[in-house]
Amino acid sequence: TERAYASLIEEFEEEGLCEVDDEECRFMHDQIQSAAFELISPEQRDSFRGRIGSVLLRSLSAEELEASLFEVVGLLNCAATNITDEECDELAELNLKAGVKASENAAFDTAKVYF
Repeated sequence: TERAYASLIEEFEEEGLCEVDDEECRFMHDQIQSAAFELISPEQRDSFRGRIGSVLLRSLSAEELEASLFEVVGLLNCAATNITDEECDELAELNLKAGVKASENAAFDTAKVYF
């Protein structure tokens, strides 16, 4: 649950493992981030990734989204089975955009993932 996640993040911050400001959490090391992610049950990980993708989609500027398109779409795709029809349409558009971008960069194997 979100309350449990918030409690864990608070503990991490108290231990100096991460910094939190304006609802943004930065872990001090990638291995700490990986360990924190392992605390989330396997059944909830895709949903969690999807929520991260949704937050990024809403908060990034158009330029930032373009620069992080593959990462954001990848996160959103993790939770694609639990989205509304409207979200599905938006995700399809984002996947098309990511596929075209990958094709333009001759990353054809990557493009297949999005098409």
